Amino acid sequence: MALLDAVVTRDLDRLNQAMLDDSSGANPLERLKNSARRFFFFCVEPDSVRFMAFLTSEAIFSEELRQRFATWDRVLADPIIACIQASQDSGLLRRDDSAMALFSLLADILDGPSRRMQFDLPDPFNGMTPDAFFEHRWSVFLKVATAG
Repeated sequence: MALLDAVVTRDLDRLNQAMLDDSSGANPLERLKNSARRFFFFCVEPDSVRFMAFLTSEAIFSEELRQRFATWDRVLADPIIACIQASQDSGLLRRDDSAMALFSLLADILDGPSRRMQFDLPDPFNGMTPDAFFEHRWSVFLKVATAG
């Protein structure tokens, strides 16, 4: 379990650093978009999809692994939640939902392709390029997250 934890922690640290690197200097909403893009593309990398399928399968039988999932999920979410909070504080996103609720919404909106890829279903990006898919889903998120 220690080796698995080290591998996941290393990958999450790399992703979080990349999200931070992508977000410097931009306005809060642009930082959020850059972080969400990095999150999305990490989640649809074939190695990430396979590794997540493995971890999910193993977690069915391991309480310890399920507990670690909760920790890993929080580590992954924290930088994006911070960008959402900064966007809310700047008046760029609505404040009547918590930053965590908006993160959950964003993650759910972006999750489809990785789920379809886990089962090798055809057309995981609904006939779009991955970039176009991300842009479409980002626009859906903004419609909800900026509506008052």
